Amino acid sequence: MGKRVRKNRYKRYFFILLFINISYLSYQYIETPSVYQYFKSVFKQLIYSPKIPLGSFIYGLDVSEYQGVIAWDKIGVLNEGKSVDFVIIRATAGINHRDRYFTSNWREGGNKNILKGAYHYFRPNENSTQQARNFIKNVKLSSGDLPPILDIERVSKVQSINSLKLGVKNWMKIVEDHYGIKPILYTGAHYYKDYLAEDFSDYLLWVANYNEVDLPLKKHNWIMWQFSENGTASGVKGPVDLNLFKGSIVELRNYALK
Repeated sequence: MGKRVRKNRYKRYFFILLFINISYLSYQYIETPSVYQYFKSVFKQLIYSPKIPLGSFIYGLDVSEYQGVIAWDKIGVLNEGKSVDFVIIRATAGINHRDRYFTSNWREGGNKNILKGAYHYFRPNENSTQQARNFIKNVKLSSGDLPPILDIERVSKVQSINSLKLGVKNWMKIVEDHYGIKPILYTGAHYYKDYLAEDFSDYLLWVANYNEVDLPLKKHNWIMWQFSENGTASGVKGPVDLNLFKGSIVELRNYALK
């Protein structure tokens, strides 16, 4: 009888731990950029290549753990032979997540003759102060690096839009006070127009819009445009986000930390 009781107890502990692990993994899946979107972009990449907007632009990439191990010694060109002049690397997400490849990406990316920057993926259901501290704890910026960047893409399930915007402002202020430079705001074109335009027009804007348009936002100022999520680049396996900066490399360097 004793052995049966112990066996049943261990089985109960096993299912409790299994439930906890499944719940945690489900939460991570929901609150971070979707793995589904990654495989969707792989499929789209096989069907067609992105069209590169032409103009007085320079081009770059943004990467995260979803790109896996990057061969930084081969980074140089993206679609249509355009040179990679800058790269933006995901550092953190939420209150406690550090991108699995941030350390190596940040170190190796710094060895290239390209501008680099770091961004934080904002989880709208988590505390903004703790999220700012997570970024600050993990990211050491130096002279020549781009300003810190906040990626906000979703609305909150636990607070109003006005409360969420206060949280975003709080993150921006804490990070600005720490690094001594105003952060850049990254978001989608529709998200910006619907929720942020009135309150965040004083921040430099990096906007995402994957439609084949001449401009991602016609009535709002922006400095960077993420125009594709399924680009190709030397040194990167699989699809990668493509971006452009509205200006020259000298103008982009003017935004960097002094």
